[in-house]
Amino acid sequence: MNNVTIIGQIEGNPQLVFNSKDGEKKLYKFTLRVPRNYKTKSGELIDDFINVKVWSNILGDEYEYFDQSYVGIEGRLFSFGNSEKNNYGNELVANKIIHIN
Repeated sequence: MNNVTIIGQIEGNPQLVFNSKDGEKKLYKFTLRVPRNYKTKSGELIDDFINVKVWSNILGDEYEYFDQSYVGIEGRLFSFGNSEKNNYGNELVANKIIHIN
């Protein structure tokens, strides 16, 4: 089962990466900053930056107000890479977003 639930802070505004010919389907991407729950050896708190993709019907019309907002996201992890498996990445494909603040 591939199901992820995560809470974090949106960095910047979502960017449009796909727009259908009729303009009804749009795919956006943004970065979610998620703090880790432990400190490094030097005592620093560090964050993970997670790439998220979401369709416009899930993101909603108020996405331009999301910069620095905290959101809860439910979705699935999507992995991609080349055939040699030496260059790969992961991103979260959202199927539900809840605006927290």
